[in-house]
Amino acid sequence: MKSRYNSVVKVKKQQLDKAESNLNQAKQRQIENEKILELSKKECESLNILPKSGSVAELRSNLAMRQVGRDTLARAKEKVELSKKEMVHYQFLYQKAHLDYEKMKVLEAEEIKQKQKELAKLEEKFLDEIAISRFFNKEKYE
Repeated sequence: MKSRYNSVVKVKKQQLDKAESNLNQAKQRQIENEKILELSKKECESLNILPKSGSVAELRSNLAMRQVGRDTLARAKEKVELSKKEMVHYQFLYQKAHLDYEKMKVLEAEEIKQKQKELAKLEEKFLDEIAISRFFNKEKYE
């Protein structure tokens, strides 16, 4: 049975699906950023070992590599933090879309129930009229 909420429910369902898709993409980005952070940590740990002997140029090169590793680690941490905030944002949007969708479904169901009650009353009234007309027609033919 159609109701005036059908089109609204469809739109809310599309919004819910889009919010779910965005949330899943954000989860994937967070997983990737956490993997990158772990790799950066391992790489930074491997660069922390200073050579015991060698030239000053090698030492400077090693120190520069350590700084690059720290910078990479800092960027990876920042990306993880940003992806966590993004996840919170998309979870909020998903919950909001889900709530709106459920509201519209309830309104649609209530409207359908109301229409069914009205139809039941009309049917009952129609059946009463048929019964009354048959009763009076029965008296005419007897």
